Amino acid sequence: MPVITSLAEKYGVLLRISRTGRYSRLSARSYRSYGRMVHREGALVPEGRCLIDCDRSFTYRECGVVGVILASRLTGLSPNLTARFTPGTIISGYENYEAVRRGIAVPFRKWDAEEGRPVSALREADKGGMIFQPIPGVYDDVVQVDFTSMYPSIIVGQNLSPETVRGREREGFLASVLAPVLELRIRTKSLKKEDRRYAGMDSLLKWMLVTSFGYTGYRNAKFGCIGVHEAITRHAREILIRSKEIAEDAGCRVLHGIVDSLWVTGGDIERFVRETEREAGIPTESEWYRWIAFLPMADGTGAYNRYFGRLLDGGMKVRGMAARRRDTPPYVRSFQEGIFTVFERAASAGDLLGFASEVREMLQVAIDDLPTAAMEDLVITRRVGRTDYRHRCIEGSAIRAYGMAGVAVEAGMEIGYVVRDGRELIADPPWEAKRADLAYYRVLLERAYEEVTPVFSQKRSMVDEEGWL
Repeated sequence: MPVITSLAEKYGVLLRISRTGRYSRLSARSYRSYGRMVHREGALVPEGRCLIDCDRSFTYRECGVVGVILASRLTGLSPNLTARFTPGTIISGYENYEAVRRGIAVPFRKWDAEEGRPVSALREADKGGMIFQPIPGVYDDVVQVDFTSMYPSIIVGQNLSPETVRGREREGFLASVLAPVLELRIRTKSLKKEDRRYAGMDSLLKWMLVTSFGYTGYRNAKFGCIGVHEAITRHAREILIRSKEIAEDAGCRVLHGIVDSLWVTGGDIERFVRETEREAGIPTESEWYRWIAFLPMADGTGAYNRYFGRLLDGGMKVRGMAARRRDTPPYVRSFQEGIFTVFERAASAGDLLGFASEVREMLQVAIDDLPTAAMEDLVITRRVGRTDYRHRCIEGSAIRAYGMAGVAVEAGMEIGYVVRDGRELIADPPWEAKRADLAYYRVLLERAYEEVTPVFSQKRSMVDEEGWL
């Protein structure tokens, strides 16, 4: 838009993009969010029309136009803004809108800082989410049970809000404003199974509810309070522990659990789900696996967030692997996705052992074909947390290359680069890349291969009880 408006002014062209002739300006800025740097691009927004950057808008990318419009209706903000704001800003805008609508004063700045507490009190209160660490292995006939919007459900069900966290007997503002969003999310989640037009609405509500929990512990949140944050995680831990007990009473074995999900096998699954929903007061959704692999970390213990498995109704579900990571080059991602396509043919955990030689051959083919790979398939995409590096590194080299090409890079931006020399730490922008360090990309292929090879180390006699050795 800045280019178009400046050229229009230069050549005397009357633009009709803005209905009023005026434009709102959003300045570019970098900021830290959830421990990482994020960059928001500047924008020149025409009045009276909706202009969405389809590549950079998170709301549009995840929820489509339907999600952008629903966010606008919930917050009272224009679609131009909801398309550019993060889910956290959208849920904050919704809370502010509801407060004003109800005649509740919204502080311009929040001044009620967290009270000082002894370390022993912090250790007791702030424990975060509950995790049951898995035993690495491949398991047959596993069910993943997820609580639907667990944290928002706790806020609503327990009436948690800054003014009620200490036990005051009245309806909490936070619980009351999240209740209709939670109810709508449960409805859209059901409706989208029959009509995909509801998928965008459901996605928008999901992200709003997810960030509603994080914002309770954000120091600048208008309606946040660390006590609420800690109370939510405390209730969530109690729910997950009690759910594990119910599963074991039903004869099930809990293989893994993380915050709002449990992976169980054996026993009476239906009884477990029914009694868990009744006690927790939160609906659940279940996914059935023919088999699932929980992978080991470097020390041999089970990884919390790296697993893959074949679903009962077909297809693979993959989490935490190279094929799912945004910084994986397309060539390497395609290679690992090919491996999962092979694994999809396995009807049980034991069948995976028969694919070892085929997968090894796939690795060799991928290595042999590296010299003919297109440069765009070797691009590594990373979000840079800073622009000045004291020590030499690939990201620093890429940033310098961008600067030499006349492209400014700010902290929090995503940049792409091709590694020309891994030893000398030299990288080129994608549009300038002419050759790549094949040895460097071979290592990436081998790592992607090694991520899945633990499934070939299992002992079939031990699969059901102890995973692999």
